[in-house]
Amino acid sequence: MREELYAEIFRMERDHWWFAGKRQIVLRLLKRYIRTTGARARVADLGCGCGMMLSDLSRDYEAVGVDGSPEAIGFCQQRGVDARLCRLPSYVPLARGSFDAVLLLDVLEHLQEDKASARVAVDLLKPDGLLICTVPAHMWLWTERDEHHHHFRRYSRRRFQSLLQQPNLKIELFNHLNSLLFLPAAVGRLWTKLFAKGEVTDLALPPPKLNLLLTKVFASERRFIQKTPIPVGLSFIAVARKLPISESHEAAADPASPSAHPDGPRVA
Repeated sequence: MREELYAEIFRMERDHWWFAGKRQIVLRLLKRYIRTTGARARVADLGCGCGMMLSDLSRDYEAVGVDGSPEAIGFCQQRGVDARLCRLPSYVPLARGSFDAVLLLDVLEHLQEDKASARVAVDLLKPDGLLICTVPAHMWLWTERDEHHHHFRRYSRRRFQSLLQQPNLKIELFNHLNSLLFLPAAVGRLWTKLFAKGEVTDLALPPPKLNLLLTKVFASERRFIQKTPIPVGLSFIAVARKLPISESHEAAADPASPSAHPDGPRVA
């Protein structure tokens, strides 16, 4: 991502509706799906950016983050969270098989080697550990803003599923995300593509009452995302669990297993 964008994100990510709503959704999913006994669960945030998610995670979990940007790590230090420099997928200074959950939140679109990076995330998990991953959806929504943020792609359903089709991984949730605000956002992006080429609009904090309303609308998806197939959204979200070795061997050998099926599981 462009280095100057980190300062902008650092200023806004605590309050801006997109960041705040997504954090509420992810934290709800963690509490719903994570399985731990005894000590506080260990959570790794890969591509942790400026550290606001790490700050929220640290209230309930033993959290650590990694990011490829020295600027991002510097902002994480200002927040007082544990963040380390990395280079996905080749160098991640975290112990394999030691985390109860790993987050990949709007990270893979920034990486050329997205499949290898997803494998690294799974390698970090303990057996029965949880992966939560979000990516931007649909190449037809591509605008110059994606280029400005150094995205390599937006994801089709099939491409995102393919990243999760690993023999030791079971998909427990796969759905669209940011659906309630999809229509105005999609219209805005299409308008930009057709009539405002060369203009890049980045983050701006809406007026407080509007920002609060947008946060509540987006965050409300946490109440139904696990239960209701959502036909369209600005992003995809997946929750997957790392299978114990015996179960992963069975899944790989069973052609009827959702994790082994070439078309992936039946998903929303």
